Amino acid sequence: MTYQSRYQPRRQQTTGGKIKNSERYDIFYDIAFDAMLRGDFPCMTVDTGTLMLRVVNASLTIEQARSIPPGSSMNGNNRFSGPRLDGRNGQGALYMGTVGGVLREHAHYSLQSYPSSKLGTPTPSLFKPGAPDTTRAFMQQQKTGAMPHSPQRFHLFRLKHPLQFADLRMTALAPLFHRLRTSGEARSRYGMADNLPFDMLISAASDAQDYSAARGIADAVFDRRHSTGLVGVCAASSRADTDSGLVFDTHGDPTGGLIFAIFDKDGAPITALEPAAPKGKPNDAIFDTFESIAAAVG
Repeated sequence: MTYQSRYQPRRQQTTGGKIKNSERYDIFYDIAFDAMLRGDFPCMTVDTGTLMLRVVNASLTIEQARSIPPGSSMNGNNRFSGPRLDGRNGQGALYMGTVGGVLREHAHYSLQSYPSSKLGTPTPSLFKPGAPDTTRAFMQQQKTGAMPHSPQRFHLFRLKHPLQFADLRMTALAPLFHRLRTSGEARSRYGMADNLPFDMLISAASDAQDYSAARGIADAVFDRRHSTGLVGVCAASSRADTDSGLVFDTHGDPTGGLIFAIFDKDGAPITALEPAAPKGKPNDAIFDTFESIAAAVG
């Protein structure tokens, strides 16, 4: 290694899942940690009443759907949560999103895990000119009432009070990294090459195949949560990695959808979320199809 984290030096390290570069992890951990110490890491406040959506196994109750899944803190395949590089348990996380964000993520993982002769291979190939866009086809089928491939259901929640998230969208990170480049700190403090493309630098946190930068930032957010008040991270869905993955603005936001991760220990209920249903009827916040939930939220 040519870079060693100044905030969490390790005598040993284990890597797994999609953390492919421990040096990149350390650099982005330190960048985020320093920025939070200065008070200038980008943040997003999500207001009271905002609707959030989760897709979970149909056997789970609405209460279980708003709790961090067991084993989340040691799941090496999660983007923003899981084991630390020295093998310790990390933070657990509850993943949720806007309607458009969840549609995109749901399409990606459904096509990856549940092959269909009508939709192509279990892991769709990258978009090729002239080839059918299986991701968009799946999304269109979901919008018109198709049932999920697996026994899953859509759970709709509403925020009881505002929550503040670290903002990992490229548009939010760009000013931070521009300052690091122009001040020379990118090179002098974090060892980054002067010729590193700027767009590659700010897009590292959204990489669909390598979670090193995203996890470095997320772990720093968790470690600084008590002093910053940040409950987790927010990012644009990175699941445009198969076909064109188009999501209409009416099903989320112009970015194609946002994904949120709220951090806590495994099994912890996220009490800021309440079922978006009449009082005493929590099961009315559970929907069988994307079409039905899209109609409910307008």
